[in-house]
Amino acid sequence: MSETKQNMLKAFQRIVGALEKLSEDDLSKLFDESYNIEIRIIRKRSKEENLPLTETDMPALILKLTSFVSREEAQDFLNLNCSTRKTLEPIARNLDIPIMKQDKVETLRDKIIEATVGARIRSQAIQGNSD
Repeated sequence: MSETKQNMLKAFQRIVGALEKLSEDDLSKLFDESYNIEIRIIRKRSKEENLPLTETDMPALILKLTSFVSREEAQDFLNLNCSTRKTLEPIARNLDIPIMKQDKVETLRDKIIEATVGARIRSQAIQGNSD
């Protein structure tokens, strides 16, 4: 069997699997002409991606954040290591940063950066130190 045929067979098996998971109500909608059928392909996230940090990781992470020379470096670090709200919230809480329910990932990241790198940079500017 050719590779294309094998891939098609796998795709159909996955579609059948998705159909088997539909509720009775959704199955009845398949035959109703007033409904459109759309197929969406969504990447599954692995369990290891962006795991929440443990309390033992927190001091080292905060120390690393405060050691960055610029806000951009800290932002790059957070983008790579803590790209979800679920991973940023514990850091913000540990830094006593107020978190609002409607805060987006970017907002939380910016608050964390300002509380760590930004605070140090502002302090140095006020003191006249430019290391």
